[in-house]
Amino acid sequence: MEIRTSIPNEPSLIERTKISTRVMAGRAFLIKTPPCTTYLKNMTSWLMTGSHGALIYGRPRLGKTSATRWVLKMLPNVLGNVPSLEVPVRGQKIASERAFFQHMLRCARHRHAMGGSAGDKRDRLTEWLVSRAMRSPVNAVVIFFDEAQLLTDGHYDWLLNISNELDARGCRLFCLLVGQSELAGVKTKLIDGGKEQIVGRFMVREMEFSGINSEKDLANCFKEFDQTFYPLESKILFSENFVPKAVKNGFTLQKICPGVWAEFRNKWIDAGLEQEPVIPMHYLTATIIGILNSLVSKDNYDLDVPQDLIQKSIAASGYIESLRALKASIR
Repeated sequence: MEIRTSIPNEPSLIERTKISTRVMAGRAFLIKTPPCTTYLKNMTSWLMTGSHGALIYGRPRLGKTSATRWVLKMLPNVLGNVPSLEVPVRGQKIASERAFFQHMLRCARHRHAMGGSAGDKRDRLTEWLVSRAMRSPVNAVVIFFDEAQLLTDGHYDWLLNISNELDARGCRLFCLLVGQSELAGVKTKLIDGGKEQIVGRFMVREMEFSGINSEKDLANCFKEFDQTFYPLESKILFSENFVPKAVKNGFTLQKICPGVWAEFRNKWIDAGLEQEPVIPMHYLTATIIGILNSLVSKDNYDLDVPQDLIQKSIAASGYIESLRALKASIR
């Protein structure tokens, strides 16, 4: 009886599905996009000049969350140890101090997150933050609030109290407020509501986040994907999980960059948008995954990527629907 053995690195449907899902969730690996470079430079400057917070805002799906994770991962290479805590913000009709601090303690995986009063939880969180900030060369700890547009005035008041307590202990809380475009309007509302102290503490610094807006930017993103190993501890290039024969013969995503940019640009123009094209990272990643999965059955040492395959992958990514929504929002 003949026994078939798998070719080394032969793509399997199950493995490809796992990889695709993890990449789309931003949990497989982090890609340095062109906006990341500016973001890291700004973040380094803000921490070195004693700032206590910053606003990072932009349209949905641009890649703000993944970019923030990349920046926080890279900061130690520039400043040494900079401890951070990621807190996904929950929308609440009525903000509860106890629930807010409990949620942050759970994000920190604190073993005593659940018990005690609001004051007990605040004290635990303060001690947790102080212990980490004191071990940092910049005497600071960063809390990254994702979907920060959902924070209320009460949340900011409680964060101000925590910040004051850290200041009294000789260290600093830096609140990195990342969210949708409406986050920029929160600053104005707080000023109009007499909350200048909160704005002065956490919102003096700000950065509007952008997507991919040139063929050069797109080529740089493709280069990052081409040079990434996945699984991370392996010597397998990311694209090799899908088209190993083609990759071994020199196939790269950079080679299809002009065709991909042209199709994204055409979709932008077709939507009737007048500004320069912008590709949110979510839709670019979905397009890459779509292209690679579609090429699996075509893998060979002389792989050709038809333009209609690129068109179908962009259409399947949801990009066209996002442009319709964008067009409707600016009428």
